[in-house]
Formats: sequence, C-alpha cells, structure tokens
Amino acid sequence: MAKENHPPLGMREFQPNPSTYIAQALVEHDVTHVFGIHGGHVWQIVDEISNAGIKFITFRHEQAAAYAAEAYSKVTRKPGVCVATAGPGVGNAFSAIQQARMSGSPVILIAGGNAPETDYLPIIQPCYVTDVMKNITKLCLRVTETAQIKQVLSRAFKDSQSYPKGPVALEMEIGMLMKALPAKPVSAYGEHALYVSKWLGEQTGRPIPPGGAPDHIQRAVKRLWESEKPVIYAADGCHWSDASAALLEFAEISQIPVTTRRIARGCFSEVNPLYLDSRTGRAAINEGDIRLLLGGKVGSFDTFGLGWPPTIQVNESSDHIWTHLNTPAAIVGDIRVVLEQMTAYIKENNLNPPKSREAWINRCREVQKGGLENRKKKAETYHHHKPVHFGFLAKKVWDVCETLYQGMNRVIIDGYTISDYMPAFIRARYSGQVMDASEYAGVGHGVGMAIGAAFADPDACRQPVLALMGDAGMGISGTDFETAVIHRLPIVFLVTENRGWLNGMKWVYYGKNWEGMGEQDRAYGQEGVENARYDKFCDMFGGHGEYVDDPADIESAMTRAFKSAEKGVPALVNVRMDPTISNRQIYTGAYATCWQHIPWDRLAPRGKAIRRNTLSQFNWEEAGVGPMKMPDPWEPVKEDETF
Repeated sequence: MAKENHPPLGMREFQPNPSTYIAQALVEHDVTHVFGIHGGHVWQIVDEISNAGIKFITFRHEQAAAYAAEAYSKVTRKPGVCVATAGPGVGNAFSAIQQARMSGSPVILIAGGNAPETDYLPIIQPCYVTDVMKNITKLCLRVTETAQIKQVLSRAFKDSQSYPKGPVALEMEIGMLMKALPAKPVSAYGEHALYVSKWLGEQTGRPIPPGGAPDHIQRAVKRLWESEKPVIYAADGCHWSDASAALLEFAEISQIPVTTRRIARGCFSEVNPLYLDSRTGRAAINEGDIRLLLGGKVGSFDTFGLGWPPTIQVNESSDHIWTHLNTPAAIVGDIRVVLEQMTAYIKENNLNPPKSREAWINRCREVQKGGLENRKKKAETYHHHKPVHFGFLAKKVWDVCETLYQGMNRVIIDGYTISDYMPAFIRARYSGQVMDASEYAGVGHGVGMAIGAAFADPDACRQPVLALMGDAGMGISGTDFETAVIHRLPIVFLVTENRGWLNGMKWVYYGKNWEGMGEQDRAYGQEGVENARYDKFCDMFGGHGEYVDDPADIESAMTRAFKSAEKGVPALVNVRMDPTISNRQIYTGAYATCWQHIPWDRLAPRGKAIRRNTLSQFNWEEAGVGPMKMPDPWEPVKEDETF
C-alpha cells in the first residue's frame, strides 16, 4: 500500500489565522474559561480558543454568558472573558455589560463585527461595538489589523483591572479575521504592533495596586540596585506632583543620572552633575540597561519605547502604565510620594549604591560634557553665516539668557525649526520652566501660552518670558501681541522668519523652485512672502521691535528686547533665517514616508539621499540606485544640491 502524502498544515486550510493571536494572548494572561455563544462572525475565534486549551462554555443567550463572566471575575478577582457574535449577539450582551460597569467588574467582551467597507449598509447582523458599547465600557476598540490584536488585549486586561474596574469591549471585524497572517511585519512597529510578551513579567494579567505597595517599591529598588547603568526618565508627572525635592534626594542617594522631558524640564536642575540631557547626552542614555520612568507618556515622540531597555514604570494613573514596554515593575501612585517611599526604603535598609555606579556616572558626565561642547562648537561655525543659521541663533539666545538672568527665563517653544535646535542649549533650573504643545504638535500656541505664563509668574518681571515663534505661528496668533502690550507683560517674542510653513522641506524635497510640485503651484509653492517684517507688530500696537539679519547683531538685539520687557514693554525680535535649514526630523524615515509619493526624478538631491537611506520598502539595487551619502541637516543647502 502506497504511503499517503500529508501536505503540511496550512496548505489546505486557513492556518494559522488571526484568531491564533487572540488565543495566544488569552493564554498569556492565564485565561482558563471563556463564556459565550458561537456565531458566523466568531467561529474562528471560538475554535482557536478551544484549540489553545481554554474551556469554552456555550450558553443559550449572550446575556447570561456575560453575567457569568462578571460573576467569574468577582470570584477570581481577575477579568472574566465572554464572546458574542455580531449584531444580535452584541445586543444581547449589552445589559450584562452595563451591569458590569455599574458593579465595577473587570469583564472583557470579544465581539464579532462586520467589515468596514460595508459600514452602515443593510448587511446581515450589522454591528458597531464602538457605537453601542462606548458609553458603558472603560475601553472600547475596533480591531481592523492583525498587528493590533495582542496589543489591544494586553491593554484590555490592564485597563479593566485599574480603578475603577470595569468592562472592556473589543470588536474583531470579520475582514481582519479573514486576512492571512503576514510572512513579515507589515507595520513599522512589527508583526504585533506595540506589543511586548509578558510585558509585566510574572505580574502580567494581574491588577497593579495603587499607592506604591511595599512589595512593588522593594521590587523597583532591587532592580535599580542590580543594574549597572540605570537612568531616571523624569516626565510630566514629576511636575504635576511637585516632585523636584523628592527627585533630587532620590537621585543623590541612589547615584542615578536623570534626564527630563517636556514640562518636567528643570524639575531636576539641568546644571546638576547628575543631569543627562536627552539630546547632548543621548549616547549615554542609549547605553543604559534599565530606566525608571516617572510620570511619562510614551508615544510617537519616544518611538513608543521601541529599543528601550527594561523600564520600571511609575505613574499616578494606570492609564499611563504602558503595556508596550518591557516592565520589571509598575507602580501606580503620586510621583513625589513614590519617590519618597523608595528613598525611605533605601535608608531603612542601609543600601549603598553599587560600586559600579561611580564608573557609570563618570561615563554619563563625559558624554554629556562632550555632547554639549560639540553642539556649541558646531553652532559657532556658523557665526558669520547669512541669513542666520538656527543653530547659531539658538546658542546665542541662550547665552544672553544665562548672562542676564542665570538661565531662569521661562521658555515657550512654538516654532518648528527652532524647536529642534534650541532645546539642547537650554539649561532649565526649575520645574515648568520649558513649555511646548506636547504631542499635539500645534502651531501658534506660543503667543497665548507666553501671555498666560507671564500672568501666572510673579518673577517674570525680573526674568522675562521668552516665546520661540516661527513666522507661520506668529502669522496665526500674532495679533495678540496687542494683548501683551495692553497688560504690559514682560515677554520677548523671538520670531524666526524663514518664509512660512515648514519651508526647509522646499530645499530638501521639492527643489529650489518647487520643481517637485505641479505646474499650477510652482510659482509660490507652499511658502509665504520673503523677508516678512513681524517686528512691525510693534508699530501697530506699541512695544519694542528689533530686526536682525546679521548674526553679529543677535546678542545686542536680544539684550535690548529683554531690558524693554523688564519695564513692561513687550518686545518682538524678528530674525531673518536661512530658509534651507529645517528641523532635522524631516531627514528621518517618518518624514521621508510623508513625501514618498514624489516621483524620484522630481525629488531634490537631498530628498533622494534621505529616501535612499531611510526607506527600506523599495528595492534600490533593482531600481539602479546605489549607496548615497546621508546629508547633514545642519549644513545649508548649496546651489549644486538643487535642480
């Protein structure tokens, strides 16, 4: 008898399928029972749950299944999981899910859903969980990509168990369930976008107790003491909890370098020997083997933590405990109080920093000093460059702040390009000294924020507020310079004029004469008038105006402006900038993606080099494009780099 040929699994059936991800995530979170009813939209889910060894309990009605999940959660003190098919299945579960919300019970509903291309059409069993359940759940999401599955389930277990506990509803749309799993990652964030397996170690799937539980404090300190190269990452929560003194004491007793973020800049003095700047000290930060994250949002500006070492997370709310980080310990509590608890634990147990800590601190100081000196040296190379270079302007402006006010000015960051060059030169001394638009990334906020800061800070008359504006932002909000004049506010508005919206992109991607755009738009492209005189607002409303087109005049113009502001006469310094210099972010892959639609032959030379070096989805060898040198964002665009 001939031996029967058995093709491998997957050649004759849809295996593996997206629901294997669902089952794997449930197993990882120690789920042993799931309650619900079969249905066309969820058969795949139910079967893969069963195949994974989880017992599926079939009911007559989804309402009873969801009630069972709630009772299960109350007895086990962990989330109960239920499944409902699209349409009537979700509708039947509604009452029980609402009861779970009222009862504060952690229940996770995994629901079927129709494909988005049929939304709001007369299809069979229409289902819109995010419409139906959003007001009675803590988290309600529609999953449309396979890369989302494990990430949203991790969030579901965390959020359902954080106070106040409650239900989560996840709609697994049928089109997504019928997609073949990718042979390689289809997302910039990997096969499982922003997902870390067992993100909280042995504690994964369990609630994070609030208030800095003693065993969690102990676990965090123990991990910091075991590490050779720890770094404290102090973010917004440090400012809001007024944790400056507690952070200083903890950093000194543990001898751990500190870097700061956004509104928390200055909560740890940036002239302290333990300070490590996130720009000039980046090389040392990247060498760290563990981070202590204090009150921070880890989003796109932090690459969602991709590439971060293990991170101990401390936040006042579990909403900002991130499941996409490898987390040895997580503590929910007021940042100041938790730091005081950790310091008390160190003192009570007579702990001394490991001997290796001294070498690490010396390394950080070496990198920090070298990085800052190199940045200053690079800026000085443009001291004769006209129009003014952003790097040189940034250095000179902060030099003036240090000379006149010992670096105590509040700074509002608005302008896009100056926001890249200025932060590395600022040395903040107190919490809340530096403000920006956070991840909202707006334009024009600087005028209003400067006015609000000046009203709030009684010391502003001695050390005027500095608002770093671009010409686009000033164009949006500049008429409220009048408000500053009316109330005699001590503010200096520094306007970096480079012809409007993100003008550096013209030289880097589109070409000197906007060759990358259509014929009808090439005359003006996307820029404003050349040499706009924003200092003339002072002629309209009063105030002190300065115009700078020579780098040699920066110091004197800024000094006069600050002295005017001290007297209650707001000032505006308009500086004519080199329009070929832009925020260095436009040289990254993220920004290159925004312009990947421009045909290769219409790209400016720098744009070609950036695309060639940052976008790997193109087959460059097959396209006949060899290696290209990556341009230096600091270096002005030369004539031979344009069309």
